[in-house]
Amino acid sequence: MNSFLTFKKILDDLKRNDSSCQNKKLIGWTCTYLPLEILEAANLTPFRILPEPDTEKADSYLDPNFCPFIKASLEKALSGEYPSLSGIIILNTCDGMRRLFDAWRFYCKPSFSYFLDLPRVIRPSSVAFFKESLKDLIHQLDFYFGRKITEEDLQIAIERSNRSKALMKELFSLQGMGEPPLTHGDILEILSEGWKIDRFLFNQALEKFISLLGENKKTCSEAPKVMVTGSLLDGSALIRMIEELGGEVVASDLCIGQRILNLVNLDTDPLDLLSKAYLGKPPCARMQDTKRRIEGLKQRLMESRANGLIYFSLKFCDPFLYEAPAIEEAIKETGVPLLFIEGEYTGKPGGGIRTRIQAFLEVLRRDG
Repeated sequence: MNSFLTFKKILDDLKRNDSSCQNKKLIGWTCTYLPLEILEAANLTPFRILPEPDTEKADSYLDPNFCPFIKASLEKALSGEYPSLSGIIILNTCDGMRRLFDAWRFYCKPSFSYFLDLPRVIRPSSVAFFKESLKDLIHQLDFYFGRKITEEDLQIAIERSNRSKALMKELFSLQGMGEPPLTHGDILEILSEGWKIDRFLFNQALEKFISLLGENKKTCSEAPKVMVTGSLLDGSALIRMIEELGGEVVASDLCIGQRILNLVNLDTDPLDLLSKAYLGKPPCARMQDTKRRIEGLKQRLMESRANGLIYFSLKFCDPFLYEAPAIEEAIKETGVPLLFIEGEYTGKPGGGIRTRIQAFLEVLRRDG
Protein backbone atom coordinates (compact mmCIF):
# COMPACT_ATOMS: atom_id res chain seq x y z
CA MET A 1 0.00 0.00 0.00
CA ASN A 2 1.49 3.40 -1.00
CA SER A 3 1.55 6.36 1.38
CA PHE A 4 -1.48 8.07 -0.13
CA LEU A 5 -3.67 4.99 0.34
CA THR A 6 -2.49 4.76 3.96
CA PHE A 7 -3.54 8.37 4.51
CA LYS A 8 -6.87 7.80 2.72
CA LYS A 9 -7.67 4.89 5.03
CA ILE A 10 -6.96 7.07 8.08
CA LEU A 11 -9.19 9.83 6.69
CA ASP A 12 -12.03 7.46 5.77
CA ASP A 13 -11.97 5.97 9.28
CA LEU A 14 -12.24 9.45 10.79
CA LYS A 15 -15.11 10.35 8.46
CA ARG A 16 -17.11 7.30 9.52
CA ASN A 17 -16.75 8.25 13.18
CA ASP A 18 -17.51 11.97 12.75
CA SER A 19 -20.89 13.27 11.62
CA SER A 20 -20.34 16.89 12.71
CA CYS A 21 -19.34 18.14 9.24
CA GLN A 22 -21.89 16.24 7.16
CA ASN A 23 -24.49 19.03 7.25
CA LYS A 24 -22.11 21.85 6.33
CA LYS A 25 -22.83 23.57 3.02
CA LEU A 26 -20.23 23.39 0.26
CA ILE A 27 -18.97 26.46 -1.63
CA GLY A 28 -17.11 25.89 -4.89
CA TRP A 29 -13.91 27.87 -5.51
CA THR A 30 -11.18 27.99 -8.17
CA CYS A 31 -8.22 30.10 -6.99
CA THR A 32 -5.88 29.87 -3.99
CA TYR A 33 -5.88 33.67 -3.60
CA LEU A 34 -9.32 33.24 -2.00
CA PRO A 35 -8.95 33.26 1.82
CA LEU A 36 -10.74 30.01 2.67
CA GLU A 37 -10.67 31.06 6.33
CA ILE A 38 -13.60 33.40 5.58
CA LEU A 39 -15.77 30.54 4.32
CA GLU A 40 -14.81 28.36 7.27
CA ALA A 41 -15.61 31.19 9.68
CA ALA A 42 -19.12 31.16 8.16
CA ASN A 43 -19.37 27.42 8.96
CA LEU A 44 -19.11 26.56 5.25
CA THR A 45 -16.85 23.93 3.68
CA PRO A 46 -14.74 25.13 0.71
CA PHE A 47 -14.84 22.68 -2.22
CA ARG A 48 -12.19 23.11 -4.88
CA ILE A 49 -13.50 22.82 -8.43
CA LEU A 50 -11.26 20.29 -10.21
CA PRO A 51 -13.40 18.72 -12.96
CA GLU A 52 -12.75 15.74 -15.19
CA PRO A 53 -11.40 16.71 -18.66
CA ASP A 54 -14.61 16.89 -20.73
CA THR A 55 -15.85 19.89 -22.75
CA GLU A 56 -18.55 18.52 -25.09
CA LYS A 57 -21.30 20.94 -23.97
CA ALA A 58 -19.03 23.80 -22.91
CA ASP A 59 -17.56 24.04 -26.44
CA SER A 60 -20.92 25.50 -27.52
CA TYR A 61 -20.77 28.25 -24.89
CA LEU A 62 -17.12 29.32 -24.89
CA ASP A 63 -14.54 30.06 -27.58
CA PRO A 64 -12.66 26.95 -28.83
CA ASN A 65 -9.33 28.66 -28.02
CA PHE A 66 -10.22 28.91 -24.34
CA CYS A 67 -8.41 27.44 -21.37
CA PRO A 68 -9.36 23.73 -21.25
CA PHE A 69 -9.70 23.80 -17.45
CA ILE A 70 -12.28 26.59 -17.64
CA LYS A 71 -14.28 24.74 -20.30
CA ALA A 72 -14.14 21.52 -18.26
CA SER A 73 -15.40 23.42 -15.19
CA LEU A 74 -18.36 24.84 -17.10
CA GLU A 75 -19.02 21.43 -18.66
CA LYS A 76 -19.49 19.82 -15.26
CA ALA A 77 -21.76 22.64 -14.10
CA LEU A 78 -23.88 22.48 -17.28
CA SER A 79 -24.21 18.71 -16.82
CA GLY A 80 -25.61 19.21 -13.32
CA GLU A 81 -22.71 17.39 -11.66
CA TYR A 82 -22.34 19.90 -8.82
CA PRO A 83 -25.72 19.39 -7.08
CA SER A 84 -24.18 19.53 -3.61
CA LEU A 85 -22.72 23.03 -4.05
CA SER A 86 -24.55 25.82 -2.23
CA GLY A 87 -22.74 28.44 -4.27
CA ILE A 88 -19.55 29.46 -6.07
CA ILE A 89 -16.87 32.11 -5.56
CA ILE A 90 -14.66 32.91 -8.54
CA LEU A 91 -11.76 35.38 -8.69
CA ASN A 92 -10.62 37.47 -11.64
CA THR A 93 -7.55 35.27 -12.06
CA CYS A 94 -7.67 35.84 -15.82
CA ASP A 95 -10.11 36.85 -18.53
CA GLY A 96 -11.16 33.22 -18.92
CA MET A 97 -12.25 33.06 -15.27
CA ARG A 98 -14.38 36.15 -15.76
CA ARG A 99 -16.13 34.45 -18.67
CA LEU A 100 -16.55 31.28 -16.60
CA PHE A 101 -18.30 33.27 -13.88
CA ASP A 102 -20.61 34.95 -16.40
CA ALA A 103 -21.53 31.66 -18.11
CA TRP A 104 -21.95 29.69 -14.87
CA ARG A 105 -24.15 32.36 -13.29
CA PHE A 106 -26.28 32.88 -16.42
CA TYR A 107 -26.76 29.29 -17.61
CA CYS A 108 -26.48 27.27 -14.38
CA LYS A 109 -28.03 29.80 -11.97
CA PRO A 110 -26.23 28.84 -8.73
CA SER A 111 -28.09 29.79 -5.57
CA PHE A 112 -25.13 31.92 -4.42
CA SER A 113 -22.44 33.40 -6.67
CA TYR A 114 -19.75 35.95 -5.97
CA PHE A 115 -16.97 37.44 -8.11
CA LEU A 116 -14.00 38.55 -5.99
CA ASP A 117 -11.76 41.25 -7.43
CA LEU A 118 -8.07 40.47 -6.90
CA PRO A 119 -5.34 43.12 -7.43
CA ARG A 120 -2.39 42.28 -9.65
CA VAL A 121 0.04 44.82 -8.18
CA ILE A 122 1.13 44.50 -4.54
CA ARG A 123 1.09 47.93 -2.86
CA PRO A 124 -0.38 49.27 0.41
CA SER A 125 -3.34 50.57 -1.60
CA SER A 126 -3.83 47.08 -3.09
CA VAL A 127 -3.94 45.53 0.39
CA ALA A 128 -6.51 48.13 1.48
CA PHE A 129 -8.58 47.49 -1.67
CA PHE A 130 -8.48 43.72 -1.20
CA LYS A 131 -9.47 44.10 2.44
CA GLU A 132 -12.56 46.07 1.40
CA SER A 133 -13.39 43.38 -1.18
CA LEU A 134 -13.17 40.73 1.55
CA LYS A 135 -15.44 42.84 3.77
CA ASP A 136 -18.03 42.87 1.01
CA LEU A 137 -17.70 39.10 0.56
CA ILE A 138 -18.33 38.64 4.29
CA HIS A 139 -21.37 40.92 4.08
CA GLN A 140 -22.81 38.89 1.19
CA LEU A 141 -22.18 35.59 3.00
CA ASP A 142 -23.80 36.98 6.16
CA PHE A 143 -26.83 38.12 4.19
CA TYR A 144 -27.31 34.95 2.16
CA PHE A 145 -26.47 32.24 4.72
CA GLY A 146 -27.82 34.08 7.74
CA ARG A 147 -24.77 33.62 9.96
CA LYS A 148 -22.91 36.63 11.30
CA ILE A 149 -19.14 36.17 10.90
CA THR A 150 -17.41 37.61 13.96
CA GLU A 151 -13.76 38.53 14.49
CA GLU A 152 -13.50 35.56 16.87
CA ASP A 153 -14.83 33.23 14.12
CA LEU A 154 -12.12 34.52 11.77
CA GLN A 155 -9.39 34.06 14.37
CA ILE A 156 -10.42 30.44 15.03
CA ALA A 157 -10.53 29.74 11.28
CA ILE A 158 -7.08 31.29 10.79
CA GLU A 159 -5.65 29.22 13.65
CA ARG A 160 -6.98 26.01 12.08
CA SER A 161 -5.70 27.03 8.65
CA ASN A 162 -2.26 27.82 10.10
CA ARG A 163 -2.27 24.39 11.73
CA SER A 164 -3.01 22.80 8.34
CA LYS A 165 -0.17 24.68 6.70
CA ALA A 166 2.27 23.77 9.48
CA LEU A 167 1.32 20.10 9.10
CA MET A 168 1.68 20.32 5.31
CA LYS A 169 5.16 21.83 5.67
CA GLU A 170 6.06 18.98 8.01
CA LEU A 171 4.67 16.49 5.49
CA PHE A 172 6.89 17.92 2.71
CA SER A 173 9.91 17.66 5.07
CA LEU A 174 9.14 13.95 5.56
CA GLN A 175 9.34 13.10 1.84
CA GLY A 176 11.30 9.86 1.50
CA MET A 177 10.09 8.48 4.83
CA GLY A 178 8.02 5.30 5.20
CA GLU A 179 7.88 2.00 3.35
CA PRO A 180 7.27 2.47 0.48
CA PRO A 181 8.78 5.98 0.74
CA LEU A 182 6.48 9.01 0.76
CA THR A 183 6.81 10.77 -2.61
CA HIS A 184 5.91 14.26 -3.83
CA GLY A 185 3.08 12.70 -5.84
CA ASP A 186 1.71 11.13 -2.65
CA ILE A 187 1.83 14.49 -0.88
CA LEU A 188 -0.06 16.33 -3.64
CA GLU A 189 -2.75 13.64 -3.64
CA ILE A 190 -3.01 13.95 0.16
CA LEU A 191 -3.32 17.73 -0.11
CA SER A 192 -6.06 17.39 -2.73
CA GLU A 193 -8.17 15.53 -0.16
CA GLY A 194 -8.11 18.68 1.97
CA TRP A 195 -9.83 20.67 -0.80
CA LYS A 196 -13.18 18.95 -0.24
CA ILE A 197 -13.59 18.15 3.45
CA ASP A 198 -13.82 19.93 6.80
CA ARG A 199 -10.42 21.35 7.81
CA PHE A 200 -10.60 20.10 11.41
CA LEU A 201 -11.09 16.53 10.17
CA PHE A 202 -8.28 16.93 7.61
CA ASN A 203 -5.90 18.18 10.33
CA GLN A 204 -6.70 15.16 12.49
CA ALA A 205 -5.90 12.82 9.60
CA LEU A 206 -2.63 14.64 8.86
CA GLU A 207 -1.55 14.42 12.50
CA LYS A 208 -2.21 10.66 12.64
CA PHE A 209 -0.47 10.06 9.32
CA ILE A 210 2.59 12.14 10.24
CA SER A 211 2.94 10.29 13.55
CA LEU A 212 3.12 7.02 11.58
CA LEU A 213 5.76 8.38 9.20
CA GLY A 214 7.88 9.60 12.09
CA GLU A 215 8.54 6.00 13.09
CA ASN A 216 10.46 5.32 9.87
CA LYS A 217 13.87 6.22 8.45
CA LYS A 218 14.37 8.41 5.42
CA THR A 219 15.31 6.68 2.17
CA CYS A 220 18.22 8.13 0.18
CA SER A 221 17.67 8.37 -3.57
CA GLU A 222 20.15 8.63 -6.43
CA ALA A 223 17.40 9.60 -8.91
CA PRO A 224 17.63 12.90 -10.86
CA LYS A 225 16.06 15.61 -8.69
CA VAL A 226 13.41 17.73 -10.38
CA MET A 227 11.35 20.79 -9.46
CA VAL A 228 7.97 21.43 -11.14
CA THR A 229 6.24 24.78 -11.74
CA GLY A 230 3.55 26.24 -14.01
CA SER A 231 -0.23 26.17 -14.31
CA LEU A 232 -0.78 22.60 -13.18
CA LEU A 233 -4.10 22.44 -11.34
CA ASP A 234 -3.94 18.74 -10.50
CA GLY A 235 -0.26 18.00 -10.69
CA SER A 236 -0.20 14.53 -9.22
CA ALA A 237 -0.58 12.77 -12.61
CA LEU A 238 2.43 14.54 -14.19
CA ILE A 239 4.48 14.15 -11.03
CA ARG A 240 3.56 10.46 -10.79
CA MET A 241 4.81 10.08 -14.38
CA ILE A 242 8.14 11.74 -13.50
CA GLU A 243 8.49 9.37 -10.54
CA GLU A 244 7.57 6.31 -12.62
CA LEU A 245 10.26 7.28 -15.14
CA GLY A 246 12.90 7.31 -12.43
CA GLY A 247 12.96 10.97 -11.43
CA GLU A 248 12.45 12.39 -7.94
CA VAL A 249 10.33 15.52 -7.60
CA VAL A 250 11.90 17.38 -4.68
CA ALA A 251 9.93 20.65 -4.92
CA SER A 252 6.92 22.18 -6.63
CA ASP A 253 5.93 25.79 -7.16
CA LEU A 254 2.23 25.20 -7.79
CA CYS A 255 -1.05 26.60 -6.47
CA ILE A 256 -1.83 23.03 -5.35
CA GLY A 257 1.45 22.58 -3.48
CA GLN A 258 4.15 24.56 -1.71
CA ARG A 259 3.00 27.99 -2.95
CA ILE A 260 0.08 27.98 -0.49
CA LEU A 261 1.88 27.29 2.79
CA ASN A 262 2.34 30.85 4.04
CA LEU A 263 1.05 31.39 7.59
CA VAL A 264 -1.25 34.25 8.65
CA ASN A 265 -0.26 36.23 11.76
CA LEU A 266 -2.81 36.74 14.50
CA ASP A 267 -1.64 39.96 16.17
CA THR A 268 -4.05 42.58 14.75
CA ASP A 269 -7.18 42.91 12.58
CA PRO A 270 -7.84 39.45 10.99
CA LEU A 271 -9.06 40.88 7.67
CA ASP A 272 -6.04 43.14 7.36
CA LEU A 273 -3.75 40.18 8.06
CA LEU A 274 -5.57 37.94 5.57
CA SER A 275 -5.26 40.62 2.87
CA LYS A 276 -1.52 41.03 3.46
CA ALA A 277 -0.84 37.28 3.72
CA TYR A 278 -2.69 36.26 0.57
CA LEU A 279 -1.39 39.09 -1.61
CA GLY A 280 2.12 38.57 -0.21
CA LYS A 281 2.37 34.81 -0.78
CA PRO A 282 4.69 33.47 -3.52
CA PRO A 283 3.14 34.91 -6.70
CA CYS A 284 1.73 33.05 -9.66
CA ALA A 285 1.95 34.24 -13.27
CA ARG A 286 -1.21 36.38 -13.10
CA MET A 287 0.50 38.78 -10.67
CA GLN A 288 2.59 41.60 -12.12
CA ASP A 289 5.76 40.94 -10.12
CA THR A 290 7.54 38.50 -12.43
CA LYS A 291 10.88 39.51 -10.93
CA ARG A 292 9.80 38.35 -7.46
CA ARG A 293 8.46 35.14 -8.98
CA ILE A 294 11.80 34.45 -10.72
CA GLU A 295 13.76 35.08 -7.53
CA GLY A 296 11.41 32.75 -5.65
CA LEU A 297 11.95 29.99 -8.22
CA LYS A 298 15.74 30.40 -8.03
CA GLN A 299 15.59 30.22 -4.23
CA ARG A 300 13.48 27.03 -4.29
CA LEU A 301 15.82 25.44 -6.84
CA MET A 302 18.80 26.17 -4.62
CA GLU A 303 17.13 24.99 -1.39
CA SER A 304 15.82 21.76 -2.92
CA ARG A 305 19.08 21.07 -4.82
CA ALA A 306 17.06 20.21 -7.88
CA ASN A 307 19.03 19.18 -10.98
CA GLY A 308 16.36 20.42 -13.38
CA LEU A 309 13.11 22.41 -13.66
CA ILE A 310 9.98 21.31 -15.54
CA TYR A 311 7.65 24.18 -16.49
CA PHE A 312 4.17 23.02 -17.50
CA SER A 313 1.54 25.32 -19.01
CA LEU A 314 -1.97 24.48 -20.09
CA LYS A 315 -2.80 25.37 -23.69
CA PHE A 316 -4.32 28.86 -23.98
CA CYS A 317 -3.27 29.72 -20.40
CA ASP A 318 -2.25 33.28 -21.29
CA PRO A 319 -0.63 34.35 -17.97
CA PHE A 320 1.74 31.37 -17.80
CA LEU A 321 2.48 31.28 -21.53
CA TYR A 322 3.23 35.01 -21.44
CA GLU A 323 5.75 34.70 -18.58
CA ALA A 324 7.40 31.49 -19.87
CA PRO A 325 10.14 33.17 -22.01
CA ALA A 326 11.23 35.37 -19.08
CA ILE A 327 11.35 32.34 -16.76
CA GLU A 328 13.30 30.28 -19.31
CA GLU A 329 15.87 33.04 -19.82
CA ALA A 330 16.34 33.61 -16.08
CA ILE A 331 16.72 29.91 -15.24
CA LYS A 332 19.11 29.43 -18.16
CA GLU A 333 21.44 31.94 -16.49
CA THR A 334 21.63 29.69 -13.40
CA GLY A 335 22.80 26.72 -15.45
CA VAL A 336 19.85 24.56 -14.34
CA PRO A 337 18.30 22.68 -17.32
CA LEU A 338 14.64 23.54 -18.00
CA LEU A 339 11.99 21.56 -19.88
CA PHE A 340 8.96 23.56 -21.07
CA ILE A 341 5.78 21.57 -21.73
CA GLU A 342 2.54 22.95 -23.14
CA GLY A 343 -0.26 20.44 -22.67
CA GLU A 344 -3.97 19.84 -22.54
CA TYR A 345 -6.12 19.47 -19.43
CA THR A 346 -6.42 15.72 -19.88
CA GLY A 347 -6.12 14.24 -16.40
CA LYS A 348 -3.23 12.08 -17.61
CA PRO A 349 -0.27 13.31 -19.71
CA GLY A 350 0.03 11.74 -23.17
CA GLY A 351 2.78 9.65 -24.73
CA GLY A 352 4.53 12.65 -26.28
CA ILE A 353 4.96 14.30 -22.89
CA ARG A 354 6.16 11.00 -21.45
CA THR A 355 8.87 10.75 -24.12
CA ARG A 356 10.05 14.32 -23.52
CA ILE A 357 10.24 13.83 -19.75
CA GLN A 358 12.11 10.54 -20.21
CA ALA A 359 14.66 12.27 -22.46
CA PHE A 360 14.99 15.18 -19.99
CA LEU A 361 15.69 12.79 -17.11
CA GLU A 362 18.34 11.03 -19.20
CA VAL A 363 20.06 14.39 -19.77
CA LEU A 364 19.99 15.07 -16.02
CA ARG A 365 21.47 11.61 -15.30
CA ARG A 366 24.23 12.15 -17.85
CA ASP A 367 25.12 15.61 -16.60
CA GLY A 368 24.68 14.72 -12.93
